[in-house]
Amino acid sequence: MLHTIQKIPYSQLSARHKQAVVVSTILLLLMMVAGVALDQLTKFQSEHSLKHWESPTNFRSYSGKLYQVLEWGDESVAKTTGPYFVLNMSYVRNPGAAWGVFADLPDHIRVPFFNTITILCVLLIMLFFHFTPRSHRLSRLALALLLCGAIGNMIDRIKMNYVIDWIDVRWNVGGWYYAFPNFN
Repeated sequence: MLHTIQKIPYSQLSARHKQAVVVSTILLLLMMVAGVALDQLTKFQSEHSLKHWESPTNFRSYSGKLYQVLEWGDESVAKTTGPYFVLNMSYVRNPGAAWGVFADLPDHIRVPFFNTITILCVLLIMLFFHFTPRSHRLSRLALALLLCGAIGNMIDRIKMNYVIDWIDVRWNVGGWYYAFPNFN
């Protein structure tokens, strides 16, 4: 028999449970503020330490450097055999969605499109968060982390019309070499 979890209205909770809800909500909000701040701080740091050059008139013209953080395996045979794993920091401007999808759209279409989509995603995540029962702590934490990333990317899009990506991962497992697109 399936059991359903009912969301108990806040007004029907005991004083102790109300206090726990308030404390957990405040802690979650503080975590989210810290998450957005960390997102912005890491992007700021990558821009200032990994960017070599940028055009003053064209945001798509820039140069970044690669900083290797971790490497496991032999790079000389990374693309053919394996095993191989590398984690780099590398400055990339992403004017599109994940993997740079729709990055080549004209700016008069791309900018309002992605600003609208990003705002809708933030609102949708907030809606999911609101309707997720408090007892589903891991789901609420995952949604809060998604919200931090979405808000961080929304700030980038509104401020600069692109998102700064700086994490670069590449691997070869069982002969499958893949250079994952940069992300943040």
